[in-house]
Amino acid sequence: MDNLTTQHSHVSPELLHALRQGDRNAYEEVYTRYRKPVYDFLNAVVRSHEVAEDITHNVFIGVWENRARLEPVQGIRRYLFVVAKYMAMRYFRRKKTENNHFKYMWTQAVKDIVPEELLFAKEADLLVDVAITRMPDTRKQIFLMYYKGGFNYVQIAETLGMNKATVANHLTHAKNDIRHALRNCVNSDSFFCKK
Repeated sequence: MDNLTTQHSHVSPELLHALRQGDRNAYEEVYTRYRKPVYDFLNAVVRSHEVAEDITHNVFIGVWENRARLEPVQGIRRYLFVVAKYMAMRYFRRKKTENNHFKYMWTQAVKDIVPEELLFAKEADLLVDVAITRMPDTRKQIFLMYYKGGFNYVQIAETLGMNKATVANHLTHAKNDIRHALRNCVNSDSFFCKK
């Protein structure tokens, strides 16, 4: 076992007791000792610097808010990594929920815009595909990364070298492109709708 692992593997009962009593110096020592290992673990799991930073921050906020309930037997290191693992799983569940939410919203948008008797599921998919192919390349790429690839705004921004506001702007335009294509097709006799 290397020195770093040994250094991180034990917190004295006195330090843990001081932390449980609300001693800010004890909290800062725990933070200084464990922030990097917790961040490294989360970064390896979520594969995003910003997301790992956010979750690490939330882990340590949770330590402070729940300090009175810390169990001396459990140990602070184990507690931190269990909380980090739980928060990472919550992040992935939320990301999956966002993707499911889009699918639900899409279904509702099609239902509201196009009468059911005019448009079957396969035809709706065709309309979406046509609208996507007509998008400018960057908009199309961002749309597909977000809705088909499961990337979040931060990951897309990092991958494409742009800020989150630009990603959000492209996604807004992409959704408008799809709505516009659907509205143009509602009164058309053909699925080869005008642009």
